[in-house]
Amino acid sequence: MTKSTDPSSQVTLFTSPHCAYCPSISKIFSNLDEQGLLNKFEKYDLTTNPSLAEKFNVRSVPWFKINDLEFFGSHSAAEIEYWVTHSNTAEGILRYITESLEMGHLKKIENLIREHPEWLEIALDILADANSPIQARIGLGAIIESFSGDNILLTILPTLKAFLANEDHRVRADACHYLGMIPSNKSEKLLKSCLTDEHHEVREVAEDGLELIQSG
Repeated sequence: MTKSTDPSSQVTLFTSPHCAYCPSISKIFSNLDEQGLLNKFEKYDLTTNPSLAEKFNVRSVPWFKINDLEFFGSHSAAEIEYWVTHSNTAEGILRYITESLEMGHLKKIENLIREHPEWLEIALDILADANSPIQARIGLGAIIESFSGDNILLTILPTLKAFLANEDHRVRADACHYLGMIPSNKSEKLLKSCLTDEHHEVREVAEDGLELIQSG
């Protein structure tokens, strides 16, 4: 197993005496802590810390949080070490967002992005990757639409601009769709440049985006 680690890795774990998976999960984290892979490790018994569990919104155990990423249920040692060493990396954040959206946890990801606006740019890789799960693409689209008119979308303008040069017309169309939700002169200029795109779908979405901005 890799020994590299993010020195800021902080783990909070909730277990209970009657939980079948809790002993193994607890042992995995204890081993990682002994190896120096955790900066901070806090373990709580759900039955004796109900108020704290409520604060963390713990609904079942084992439940654990690695930095800002929450998990529950059984996980292998390899999975847990991956998240310990990648929870603060773009790769890990993208994987977490993708898997969460696949499971339909849109509100959780929306809240995380509101807390960490820079994560939205990381999540855009889902749109640019043709192999991304359709559930993740749809979920991310819904989250971006929930930010329509919000300044948080200004952070992804440069990435959306880059998407307009993508070979896949679907990526270019998606970029136009989301540019229409960002009321700014830059968005309008970019959308106008797409009115001459070689693909009719991109041109149509660009027209719709311009109408949305101009009507606002």
